[in-house]
Amino acid sequence: MALHEDVHRLADLIGIEPAYWDVYGNYHETTDETRQTLLAAIGFPAATDAEAADSLARFENDPWLRLLEPVTVLRVGENCLEPMVSVTLPIDDANAILEWVLECEDGQRSHGKINRSDLPIIEERTIDTIRYARLRLALPRDMACGYHHLRVKTAQHKASCQVIAAPPSAYRPDWLVKGHRRVWGVACQLYALRSKNDWGIGDFSDLAIISGATAKLGGAAVGLSPLHALFPGCPERASPYSPSSRLFINPLYIDITAVPEFAACDALRTYLSDSALMERKKAVVAGDQVAYSDVTALKLKSMAFLFNDFETAHPAGCGSDRRAAFDAFVKAGGDRLMRFATFEALHEHFNGCVADQWPEEYRHPDTPQCKKFVRTHINRINFFIYLQWEAERQLAAVASHCTKDGMGIGLYRDLAVGVAPGGADAWIDAEAFVAGVKFGAPPDPFAPAGQDWGMPPFDPIRLREMAYAPYIDMLRSNMRHAGAVRIDHIMWIQHMFWIPHGKDGRSGAYVHYPKDDLFAILALESERNRCLVVGEDLGTVPEGFRERMEAEGILSYHLLHFQRHSDGLFHRPEAYRALSLAAPASHDLPTLAGFWMGKDLQLLADIGLIAGDEALEARRSQRVRERQLLLAALIDQGLVDEDFSPTPNMDGVKTLIAAVHRFLARSPAAMMMMNLEDVIATTDQINVPGTVDEHPNWRYRLHLDVEELVNDPFFCELATAISQERANRI
Repeated sequence: MALHEDVHRLADLIGIEPAYWDVYGNYHETTDETRQTLLAAIGFPAATDAEAADSLARFENDPWLRLLEPVTVLRVGENCLEPMVSVTLPIDDANAILEWVLECEDGQRSHGKINRSDLPIIEERTIDTIRYARLRLALPRDMACGYHHLRVKTAQHKASCQVIAAPPSAYRPDWLVKGHRRVWGVACQLYALRSKNDWGIGDFSDLAIISGATAKLGGAAVGLSPLHALFPGCPERASPYSPSSRLFINPLYIDITAVPEFAACDALRTYLSDSALMERKKAVVAGDQVAYSDVTALKLKSMAFLFNDFETAHPAGCGSDRRAAFDAFVKAGGDRLMRFATFEALHEHFNGCVADQWPEEYRHPDTPQCKKFVRTHINRINFFIYLQWEAERQLAAVASHCTKDGMGIGLYRDLAVGVAPGGADAWIDAEAFVAGVKFGAPPDPFAPAGQDWGMPPFDPIRLREMAYAPYIDMLRSNMRHAGAVRIDHIMWIQHMFWIPHGKDGRSGAYVHYPKDDLFAILALESERNRCLVVGEDLGTVPEGFRERMEAEGILSYHLLHFQRHSDGLFHRPEAYRALSLAAPASHDLPTLAGFWMGKDLQLLADIGLIAGDEALEARRSQRVRERQLLLAALIDQGLVDEDFSPTPNMDGVKTLIAAVHRFLARSPAAMMMMNLEDVIATTDQINVPGTVDEHPNWRYRLHLDVEELVNDPFFCELATAISQERANRI
């Protein structure tokens, strides 16, 4: 077979899509160069005839040389297919007796024996003159959902694998399934909250105030941007969507004054009494933006004093309840917690450099040098574990109060689509990610060269070989203490747009993922954690994907700006999907006040994303039309007067904001969120896509303290209006 044919066949088998359609309707074929680059990155080089032939043979034959696949993911429950696994044996073992034992997570144990010849043949293949048969082994129909262990053996062969049994769809709470209620909540950027006691950044105590007020006003959820761990050694890397780890929490959200050791910590009191430090702290607290470097230095130093007091009062082996709780947290966290804390200590040791910049001998957690580092720096490693322990405790406390307050959802967390290269997750589970490749989006009108999001993708082959452990742990970590979770760019479950190193989006290609397995595991973890799932399905969505989301019980993500007809007219509220979340905008879009006043356009011009006066005037003319269309939609619903002025001015902004929220509240969408940035009518945009240093992304702080905000008349007015609209249209 020619090189070209081998490369194409291998790429097709692995899941590199042969082409894609862009937003203009143009057809882009994947080049052989891109195929070969991506194949090499995933471990199947195909630059020469010999390489291509060898890689193709490995990919096609290796699965036939093992008795069981590393994992089988299936659905159980009413209307699901009979559970089964495939078993592969040589044909000449026709009279072999196959013994199997299924040990279920709940302690149930099933077993059986069957003659090999009695198993239905799925397919056959000959490798080096030996003919193999792939056979169908049925498992018990009454198997419970969970993570089970299957062992299989014959006289000559034995193997084991994980069997993951998932429910038919993701978790849907009773209020959604039986009560036909439609709920609402408040979305905030936790770092942006300020209070009378904050230390320059919002914290979990501030979140508790917002959550309590939302509950009293009838809200069911408080939405958060990702709480993922960032880079304390590089504190200005502030984007929660390019984190170091999706498994652990950003410790800057800890309220220092709420840590149990705080009240009796004399060393910390002495430290904080320094006049120069007090002046610095006042400046940080008063700032309009989060001063990440100062906040990080202040909080980590303070937490170090508290940790020292903890170790003094509750040393290892002392038997105190607090030490027992810490030890239990360490045990539950296992290897990943220890490795994360080791990464944090190494990140600090190497002066804020990320893992791919460390000396070679430290780039994997299992090297002798890393193990020695753990032994010699165990106290500092325990400090970083202490940070996670306290962050988890404070977050859990907020979630518990949400439940006690009767909120239908409570915390609505956000799961980023990827992690930064050289960060903790990429170091902990390096084999789960593809090196030399980043993912992003193909070219579109806003990014003619495509978008490189700068993060390594999960390796779909290795992920399956690892029985999806990194994916499972990621879901669990983000569903913990949450009643709902938003999956950023959920389309990655079907495919991701991979871009070769050193290239832009014009050289990228879509790569398939095992979506049936990933959806099933998402459903299982959702059900176990009683966590509703929202899928951020904006941008280019594969055909049939939204229908699959609905079948899986996953809410679609409806933003006002994108809910339009082809001529630009806004969809009426009743056109929104019932299984959806509706909101005015996301963190990547201007606030309602910013949109109305055109502040976002001037900002884009100021930082060079709109080039020249002519382009700016064209966008302003387009904005005039967009304002008219928005007013038309609101007038159609009787939410503003027909003579409401389309001319931008701040005097009418709050009337507009209230009308937009009532408009969305009328939709059948199961959830509806209002953004705190709209409540205070700010024009500051949280994040400007396509920028790094040009705009202070993820830094703006609210100009009202949470204590003032929760009593703000406009906040109460919005909440009341939304509650009425939601209740009137069940």
